[in-house]
Amino acid sequence: MRRTMWGAVLVACAGLVGTAAHAENHALILWIDQYTDPQANLPGIDTDARRARQMALAMGVSEDRVTELSNEQLRLQGLAQAMAGLTQRIGQDDKVFIYFSGHGAQRSNTSAGKKCSEGLVAQDVQLYFDRDLEADLQRLSAKASQVVMMNDSCFSGGASTKSLRRVPSSWVAKAFPAAGFEVAGATASVSGSACGDAVNKGLLTKNFEVVQRQGARLLYLAASRDNEVSYATPQGSLATQAWAACLSEPRTDTDRSGSVSGEELRVCSQARINANPEGVRQHITLTGTAALPLSFALPASAAVGMGTGASTAAAARVNPVNALRDLRSGADPAYAVKLTPAKTALRIGQDSLDFNVEVPREGYLYILQVGSDGQTFNLLFPNKVDSNNQVTAGLQRFPRPSWAMRSAGPAGTNHVMALLSATPKDFSAQMNSTGTFAALPATRNATKSLVVVATGAAPGGRGRYGTSEVVAVREVP
Repeated sequence: MRRTMWGAVLVACAGLVGTAAHAENHALILWIDQYTDPQANLPGIDTDARRARQMALAMGVSEDRVTELSNEQLRLQGLAQAMAGLTQRIGQDDKVFIYFSGHGAQRSNTSAGKKCSEGLVAQDVQLYFDRDLEADLQRLSAKASQVVMMNDSCFSGGASTKSLRRVPSSWVAKAFPAAGFEVAGATASVSGSACGDAVNKGLLTKNFEVVQRQGARLLYLAASRDNEVSYATPQGSLATQAWAACLSEPRTDTDRSGSVSGEELRVCSQARINANPEGVRQHITLTGTAALPLSFALPASAAVGMGTGASTAAAARVNPVNALRDLRSGADPAYAVKLTPAKTALRIGQDSLDFNVEVPREGYLYILQVGSDGQTFNLLFPNKVDSNNQVTAGLQRFPRPSWAMRSAGPAGTNHVMALLSATPKDFSAQMNSTGTFAALPATRNATKSLVVVATGAAPGGRGRYGTSEVVAVREVP
């Protein structure tokens, strides 16, 4: 049988059914194009905001969970309140997308051995310092299971002055301070940076390390690297144009996992920026979990699986093994799971699958498998004859006495992964449950549906979960 690699010997047993609240997805979109000093104004930032909203919806955030603030709402106090309000608004294990478009700046700071302090430029031309943002992220990470931030701002060093002269006059560098404009206490000129690092490169690196240690999976995309300029244009900022275009393009998913990772988005958007007709070179930078999928959930308008009306892209086959690896990229280290097969090579018609799963805490255990044909996901556990998947911390032996699985071919490599969640997950609505082992075709939207349930971004489970490595088990003649 190609879909699953094992024939099953089964005895019925009682099951356990549970339900749980689901995690929500939230977006906070912040943009400033009109500053209290008109010399600081930027073109096209309102277009950035529209694109950011489209990106949020594409990532699975519903309209009623998108908060957008701009200009006068983002004076220094308003910016602080926006971040604090986001933390208060979200629930435990929710997922968060934050977007900022505007200026960034640095100021010299020799205290405590620091060369400079960094920050976002508020509408009233004051700096929202990195130390404040670090505190925001720490509070956010205590609740959120996943945080994605895109920062389309910059600060330029001396190396950027030549590029400032060769772009169209309608383009504006999002680097502060610009000629004739000063942020109180900030570096005095574009060509004489006292700190020398782009605000969107160094601002959150160490902060993200703190957040990741606390369990939240975090990805930060910046518009340029240090000593480079990010540009605002009447058509929108270069980086945001590239990010939005790449998220809407199926080909960005180069590993065919069904989701776009941070690294795939970086590669695609960098290619678009490199192709700009003005020859401007700014480099998208990435901090955090590069393999983290950027989809929080399946958009409500998308078709699921292979049903009537599914688009060609939605029905296109994906690489289900890479989809499992995407799930692992979003896993919480505190829920680390270990799956160890007794044999990594099974003789067809003779050997049976036998493996141990070690879990660090109590929870609900799921065993996902991709057969050697790479066409279908299979839920090996729980199954129709063994539905009690609530486990305690320690070693779990599989298969249990009520069922067994013998290698049935075809020859090839199968992949198995264990997933542990603090709350039950309901895969029944996403998978075909007519057989002993529930199954799902490896199409783009069907895969995304599976990911939504597995990560908790749908009814049936909160957002934190852990997985084992994706373990290869070969079937041989």
